[in-house]
Amino acid sequence: MYMNFKGNTVEDQIINSIFHLYPILRNRILKSRDITQDADIQLPHAQILLELSDGESMSVTQLSKHTGIAMPNITPIIDKLCALQYVNRHHSTNDRRMVEISILPDGKKCIQRIKAGICEQVFHQDTYYSEAQLSRLNEALTIILKYFPVD
Repeated sequence: MYMNFKGNTVEDQIINSIFHLYPILRNRILKSRDITQDADIQLPHAQILLELSDGESMSVTQLSKHTGIAMPNITPIIDKLCALQYVNRHHSTNDRRMVEISILPDGKKCIQRIKAGICEQVFHQDTYYSEAQLSRLNEALTIILKYFPVD
């Protein structure tokens, strides 16, 4: 079925918004070279650290599912994070056959620096956002995440 993407249907508006939002996220908010330059890691490494930052250990499969990073790519990312002493691998307390990944103190410090970098890029540039605007942005992002859950 052919769809005219220049129309004014709700679907067309959603598609246009998604295509306009992606470069904003990629180039303005999550500029990986700016965010991670002092951490010696790339954006996928930061995604892994962020997933682990609440202190819960996760399996490689869980990390892949939550971040959208393909399984074959997760192992080298975790290898590098282990080498930097940001995460460690350990056997699960529930099933010794399963290996889990957990964040280390240096990894927590790294993710805090990355969050500070994102905060600087998003909220402290030339534009000032009021509390009401930030609250509406948070609500909009929360709604998007509800419609497109990780699991």
